[in-house]
Formats: sequence, C-alpha cells, structure tokens
Amino acid sequence: MSDVTTAADPSWNPFDPDFMVDPYPTYAHLRDHDPLHRNALGILIASRYDDVHQVLRDPHTSVRRFESNAELPEHMQVLRNRGEERAPSILGLDPPDHTRLRKLVQRTFTPRSVARMRDRTTAIVDDLLDELAGHDDAIDLIADYAFVIPFAVIHDMLGLPSADVERVRSWSHALTQTLEPYLSPEQVDAAVDGGDHMDAYLREAIEWKRREPADDLLTDLVQVEEEGDRMSEEELLSMTSLLFVAGHETTVNLIGNGAHALLRHPDQLDLVRTDESVDESVADELLRYDSPVQTSGRRMMHDVEVAGVEVPAGEMVLTALGSANRDRRFWGATADELDVTRADANRHVSFGSGVHHCLGAALARMEGEIAVTRLVRRFPDLALAGDPTYNSRIILRGREVLPISLGRAA
Repeated sequence: MSDVTTAADPSWNPFDPDFMVDPYPTYAHLRDHDPLHRNALGILIASRYDDVHQVLRDPHTSVRRFESNAELPEHMQVLRNRGEERAPSILGLDPPDHTRLRKLVQRTFTPRSVARMRDRTTAIVDDLLDELAGHDDAIDLIADYAFVIPFAVIHDMLGLPSADVERVRSWSHALTQTLEPYLSPEQVDAAVDGGDHMDAYLREAIEWKRREPADDLLTDLVQVEEEGDRMSEEELLSMTSLLFVAGHETTVNLIGNGAHALLRHPDQLDLVRTDESVDESVADELLRYDSPVQTSGRRMMHDVEVAGVEVPAGEMVLTALGSANRDRRFWGATADELDVTRADANRHVSFGSGVHHCLGAALARMEGEIAVTRLVRRFPDLALAGDPTYNSRIILRGREVLPISLGRAA
C-alpha cells in the first residue's frame, strides 16, 4: 500500500450518513492512498478499476459469503437454515454448479427475449406517464415511477397475471433485503414471511405453466433443456424468485439514481431531452456515474497479490464497483463528470465481470433507457421538488424518496 490509513483518514464505512449520501470523495481518497483498504470491520476493499476487474475475473475465487454459521449474526441464521432447505441461488454458486445452471438459463434469457419486450416496456412506461400527467403536486419518483416499472416488466415477461402484481411486489421488496450482508431482526422476519408467500405463489405458477405452456419466460424456464439436463423444481423456484428480487431493486435504483443525476446536471438533462442519439449510451453512463450496486464480494481461494498487497487464501475481498467506475486511472480526467455521450461507458463494472456478470444486464439497460428518456421528454419542465433521502443500504445504493415536480406535459 502506498500509505497507511490512520484514524483521521477516510475509511470505507457504509454506516456513515455522509458516506451514504456521497461515497465518492472517500473512494477517491482510497484509490489514491490505500487501494486495498482494510476498514474498521476488518474487511478488505479494492477500489481501483484494474484491481476490481482482476478480482472479479479471477477464476480461483468464491462467491460464498459465509463459510459457517459462526460468521453469521445469530438472528440471521434462520436465513442460512432456510436457504439450505432449498436450491441455492445462482448468485451464491461457484463453478461447476454455477456454470451448469447459468448455461440453462442463458438459453431462455436471451437478447431476443429482451428485444421482444421493448415495445411492451415502452407501453408500460407510457401508460404510467399518462397517469402521472394528471398530478398537479410533486410526486415521489421512486414510489410512483421507478418502483413500478421493473416489476411490471418482469411480471409481464414471466407471463403472470397482472392482478397479482401488488402482493407479489410486497413480498419481493421484503426479500431484496437478503442481498445485504446485515439485516435487523425485523427485516429478517419480513424476509422469511415474504419468502414463504413468494415460494407458495411461484410453485403454483410453475405448475400452471407446466399444464398450460405459453409464449413467455416462465414457460421457457420450465421447458429449457441442454443435453438432457433440466432445472429441478427447486432450481426453478430459486431462479424465478431471483428474477423478481435481484432484477427489481437494482433497476429501481438505476432509474432513481439516473434521474437524480440528470436533474443535477441540466446540460446533460437537456441533451437527453433533445438528442435521441444518446439513447444507446445513456443507461450505461448513468450506471457508471452512480452505480445501483456498489460492492461485490469474492473469497480468494488462493494466495494472490492485489494492488501490490499479498492476500492469503480464504480472505474475502470486497470490490468497490462504484469506486472503479470513477477511477481516473481508467476513465481519464472526466471520470467524475456525467457525460451521456461517453463512448466507452459500457465498460463500467456495475453489472460485475467474469463468470458472474449479470444475466439481466440487457434487460436493465433497456428498462433504464426507456424509463429515463421517456420521462424527461414527456415532461420538459421536470425539476427537483426537495431533497432526496437515501436507502441506507450497503450494497444496493439508491434513493428512498426523490421528490420531483413534473410541470407541463409535452
């Protein structure tokens, strides 16, 4: 390390209220002075782009977060026990199990299946904007807009009844908490309850698609086969639940973080409003500028050097995706600037990298692009109507409330 961090130096502390609002000054300090930083909790954090890329693409790593229940707070052990009773999520699998399951899912979750949802996503967004156009007062962009779109899209994509949206969304929202490393006892209770309801609902839905197959993603997942291999009932359940949980909250934050960034940069907002040529790059630049997923952990399964530091096998390294996306060593002098015309914005690491690169990346880009561009073009007087609040998450960075005034509709 180039410097030794002292108590007075910035440290990666996700519980610090100032860090929750704006982590990027701390990231800049760590990149310059302590690129493999061990924080007060004993966690190693890699902050530079090249180091993050190295860790994420290292085949000799594991995504297993906890090696034993002893590493888990007592009140959270019910989640570990519950997880052991069902097929593990692909997020927590290493090769070769991860390779097998991902290969099956990739046969259904294709660019073609996403492309055929583009018109449907546009219709969902436009219908919602029609509803919002009648609001004279300020709205909360998160609850009234960003939170609605991705869930409606994945629900429609899976071919599930629209009448079920509200209750399934509430279960899914409780389950998203389990993507975080630490939960309160109340959050654990809500996640267990939401998980029980979600499992029962999805088991019925899977059986329905077996009896009455249709042209939708859930039918494709039920029927997918590769060299005689198919997903088991429990694997289907785990994968379908993950599409709701991981795919929903991250896209909510893409829309919310992205809209907030544009509202704070009027020149970029005007570019998006008036120049459709930026549509290809806008979602990636918003993902780069303020990543919905800030960190991703890997347990090193061999002795390795990261940022000039020897890391022994068994050590967990947290990759700071949000920091890597602002690293001037990679992005140049404009790394901290929002530029919706940035040609290489798609080299961000907000979707991870390597074998665990996000399966839903194409879907998230498409939803983010349509949701943001149609919002700002429909309401040319869009403006902040108050200060946002933040969701106080460690991994999933987003706005809890984002008050905006829509103004006149175009």
